[in-house]
Amino acid sequence: MEIRKVKDVVVLRLKAADLTAIQDTSDIVENMLKVDGERKFVADLTEIHQINSLQAGALVTLHLLCYENLALMKLAGIDERVKTVLRLIGLDKLMEMHHGAEVASQSFGTSGSNDPTSTGGEPMKRR
Repeated sequence: MEIRKVKDVVVLRLKAADLTAIQDTSDIVENMLKVDGERKFVADLTEIHQINSLQAGALVTLHLLCYENLALMKLAGIDERVKTVLRLIGLDKLMEMHHGAEVASQSFGTSGSNDPTSTGGEPMKRR
């Protein structure tokens, strides 16, 4: 998983293995929620081209973890095949889906720097 911060939004670029090893991934997100006080997350699924039920359940787990800690998680960069599966199981009604991580980040609204020339964010160290 690659983690970067765009203004006040944490972008998690997930791989299939991150959704399969959900305990490790949820521990990282929980630490960012409880220790760092992060409240806005984007799960970037650009590198995921197919998804199984375990991995879809992992997205629900991450969503609920954020919800229980008064945070939001949005999905971005979803492959058409993955999007079809997520729609079939109703996750499109549970989580917002956006074309890319930048659009999803902007959908949270403005906070912090309003610099329109801002680059794609700063990498964060993985815990």
